[in-house]
Amino acid sequence: MKSIILSLLILILINSAFAQKATPVIARVTYVYANRNDTLKNGKTKTENMMLFLGKDASLYVSYSKIRAAINLDQKVRSMMNNTHKTTISLDVSALDQANQASYFAYPAENKYYTKETVDAQDYLIEEPDPNIEWKITKDTLSFSGINCQKAIGSFENKNWIAWFAPSLPFSSGPYKFHNLPGLVIEAYDEDKRISYSFGGIDNAKENAVKRLVDVTKKMTAEPGDVNPVDLMMGTDVANAYFENIIKLPYSTVKTTKENLIKFKSSLKEAEN
Repeated sequence: MKSIILSLLILILINSAFAQKATPVIARVTYVYANRNDTLKNGKTKTENMMLFLGKDASLYVSYSKIRAAINLDQKVRSMMNNTHKTTISLDVSALDQANQASYFAYPAENKYYTKETVDAQDYLIEEPDPNIEWKITKDTLSFSGINCQKAIGSFENKNWIAWFAPSLPFSSGPYKFHNLPGLVIEAYDEDKRISYSFGGIDNAKENAVKRLVDVTKKMTAEPGDVNPVDLMMGTDVANAYFENIIKLPYSTVKTTKENLIKFKSSLKEAEN
């Protein structure tokens, strides 16, 4: 327990104020992330649906599987609460827990990158270094769902990557940390094709296109500080992007470093054993 407290104090002490950035979402892109190095119990490759929120000067990459799991849980809870015959509520939160819990913020023009992780019900924000991928753009072209793309090759995280980007979509962003190409990254994979980010589709963001079943903040009885349960489950930063079409760094976070967050996670594991 002492090591947990010490680690938590380290995280809090290095917390500092950071500028809040709010950027309207212009488009949403879906990808399927597959990691053949990570298999399920049945031996199948683990996959996850992901979503990239695109703004003029910012992007946010998160788990779409987590968004759907949070919405499904919220619906189930409300259905059970409306069922007067139910005396107990039993929920399966495995889909929510197994989803990627990280949010990846990118501000390419400013060379600012952040990762938000939730650990033990607390959000932690890490300012990341510029991915600084030295892309080599080739003359190879390919079409994905009717989108003409050009091939780029680069090294990142000890792997050689192939990225297909769309010059016609002027966003210097892509899935995960694949940025700084003259067009949106549509697909990316390592040269061994063990890890891949496959294009699912792109849509224009529309105001009020998706709504919460119930928005407690708009009720007559709402008080300052009220937060929708579904927002808490998916993360308020993700909820802002998904429901409000706004990319914004979260308020209630502890700003830390990757190294200190790893130490804190280790302390929690030690306490569990």
